[in-house]
Amino acid sequence: MSFQEGIRVRAAWRAHHGANTFAVAVVLAVLITAIILPGRAQAATNAGAFLSELSSRAIAELTEPGLSEAEKEARFRALIREGFDIHKIGRFVLGRYWRRASKSQREAFLAVFEDMIVYRFLPLFADYSGEALVVGNVRQFSDNPNLFSVSSDLKRPDGAPVQVDWRIHGKDGKYRILDVVAEGVSIAVTLRSEYASVLKQNGGDVAALTEALRAKVATL
Repeated sequence: MSFQEGIRVRAAWRAHHGANTFAVAVVLAVLITAIILPGRAQAATNAGAFLSELSSRAIAELTEPGLSEAEKEARFRALIREGFDIHKIGRFVLGRYWRRASKSQREAFLAVFEDMIVYRFLPLFADYSGEALVVGNVRQFSDNPNLFSVSSDLKRPDGAPVQVDWRIHGKDGKYRILDVVAEGVSIAVTLRSEYASVLKQNGGDVAALTEALRAKVATL
């Protein structure tokens, strides 16, 4: 799947499931802010509480009346940095090409990767119209006690709820989101597929992918 084909796939997905649903599901994934919660014995419970409480905070911060575009962007970027593990996600989406990249190439990629998330998804938040995230079951992975799968339903004022599953890393009471799976579609896996196509076309050159993303960001 090429970079442009990946974009078209997601566009078709949005058209099928509703642009507003996709927007809110993705933006909620990006917006959740990290919180410190005590006690490892209640780690699974806290992972769910983290998601429920902070989703409400994120919506409040980004829909506050009278915010300038610059302030919205600043808040959005701060929330991403606090609540999303950009380093781990970036390493995952690059796959084996991460190991081939130099330190400077990795840093340049992560910087533009963050920009891509900001400029691509922040405008979608204008579609928010009262949706609410209801957290369901929380499952702790047996092979990794620091990794949790949290199920949820995105309740909409008009229309059926949308199933959204979350991958959350928690250690010493500190949580970060690693991925969101909306209606069976993983954002991280989708991006990995897109980026792998670009990397293969450029001989595994991470710098070439970074430049492609930088050019894309400039159009957003």
